[in-house]
Amino acid sequence: MPYVHANGIELYYEEQGQGEPVLLIPPTGWPGSVWQLGIAQPLCERYRVIVYDQRGIGLSEKPDEPYSTALFASDALALLQALDAEPAHVFGYSVGGQSAHLAAVRSPGSFRSLVLGAADISARSRGGGGFVPGNVALTMLDPGYNHPSYWMHHLGMEFTFSPEFRKKHPERIQRLAETIRERQAPAKPYVRHVIARTTHSSADQLSDIRVPTLVLVGAEDKEESGGGAVHVEVSRQIADQIPGARFETVPGARHLFPWEAPEATVQALLDFLSAI
Repeated sequence: MPYVHANGIELYYEEQGQGEPVLLIPPTGWPGSVWQLGIAQPLCERYRVIVYDQRGIGLSEKPDEPYSTALFASDALALLQALDAEPAHVFGYSVGGQSAHLAAVRSPGSFRSLVLGAADISARSRGGGGFVPGNVALTMLDPGYNHPSYWMHHLGMEFTFSPEFRKKHPERIQRLAETIRERQAPAKPYVRHVIARTTHSSADQLSDIRVPTLVLVGAEDKEESGGGAVHVEVSRQIADQIPGARFETVPGARHLFPWEAPEATVQALLDFLSAI
């Protein structure tokens, strides 16, 4: 299995294809293998696609310490350097977008471009310490984080997929749940990932981004999520604050647009990357 020593820990990664590097950073607590569901394969026909399990997740090392998006940003930069993949196109989704943003501000030379997918980069005051959103906390208790149905329950929340997609493609939602569960993080690191996401605050650094940027979100991502964000509105505001950024929506899709509409997501990525 391919591992790389990066930022003091062992990170599991996979890569496929040739060309300019594309690093895909997954959402909160999910393994890198989720990108194999419709995204990595078509991209690797033109690019060197790299996916990885973040610290605490899947096959990567799980140090028993507090996590933060700044720490995840350091991991991603160290991974790119160790794999001789700088500069790279980086697509960060959700908390992956938060850490990708910090990495781009810190080390613009490591980036060819930045794609922020449904990333809530806010400046809200969270108070002391972190918190776990109520909907996440409740599902960790009932049905329980280690219960086989946990991820199906989680993916069944209103904001994740459109009703039309749920009706037509229940098997794809099931496969996504199974893929996450195959490399599910232990409960403690997972909660630390959730806290890292909810304590992130970097909106005052959006104007500091100096790399080509695309802000991408599902056009129907209008439900308030557990963190209180209406992502289509937040994403538009983010794009407005980044010099020269493009804002695009994936038609018909809700929050988990890369897995609801992978073909449209890949096309948006290819259009953006090929124009750089």
